[in-house]
Amino acid sequence: MNFKLDPIKRFCLFLTIFAGVAIAYNWSNDVLLHLAATLGFGLVLFALYSKLSIKRKNVWDTVITAELIFLLLHYGTGLSSLIYPLMAVFIAETLKFFIEWKSSPIVNPAAAALLLTAGIGALIGWELPFVSWWGASYWMLPIGVPVSLILLALWIGGGFYVWRKWPIFLSFLAAYAMLAYLRTGDLEFLQFTYLDSFVYFFASIMLPEPKTSPFLPWKQVAYGILAAAILNALAYAGVPYSELFALVGANLFNAGLKWKPSPKLAPAA
Repeated sequence: MNFKLDPIKRFCLFLTIFAGVAIAYNWSNDVLLHLAATLGFGLVLFALYSKLSIKRKNVWDTVITAELIFLLLHYGTGLSSLIYPLMAVFIAETLKFFIEWKSSPIVNPAAAALLLTAGIGALIGWELPFVSWWGASYWMLPIGVPVSLILLALWIGGGFYVWRKWPIFLSFLAAYAMLAYLRTGDLEFLQFTYLDSFVYFFASIMLPEPKTSPFLPWKQVAYGILAAAILNALAYAGVPYSELFALVGANLFNAGLKWKPSPKLAPAA
């Protein structure tokens, strides 16, 4: 029997372990409700949409998207706090099944769903959803290193290579460091940033998503630098959800690189 996992299943397994440790460290009924409203509802929608749509989707992609929303969107208190996670998962799954270009999403579904959820909340006049990235960095050890960083180091060293996205990872980290120093002039800020796991989560989990990021090395470098530039510019301007906007902006840049206008037909003689 062959137990070798394909890249999607391997990544899903890592993200499930990563989320499982986050749950264990932050164990509470609120976190479990948040999990039910993201992963649980995502699987329900997957089953429903699989019957309504002629498209055949991979359930592991749904698990990954739901877990990302679970880790990025902060859990609240009580049943009323489930409105935003339910809304975000509904939007993400709807995008995955019904809104695609060339059989792929144009932008990261989790990021797009969270931004659209925030936009709907703003239009209604509700308090905006708290996208804290709580599950990207957690459990600080006495030595000053978060457990989440150790887990990400294991993924980057042992699993990240399957995506062949090293140019994105390295170009983003280098460009972000340089631009963040120019923005803040603070070496302590850089030290804190690069000893925290958020920047590595963004660079190894969110940015290199296979369907919304480029494959050619030179395009990957441009993609990573652009994401770093957008993130720093929006952070300097104090724009909320700057990380999500940077990701979506880079995704759109990648979509633009793939777009080719239809050739004009020669007029009939």
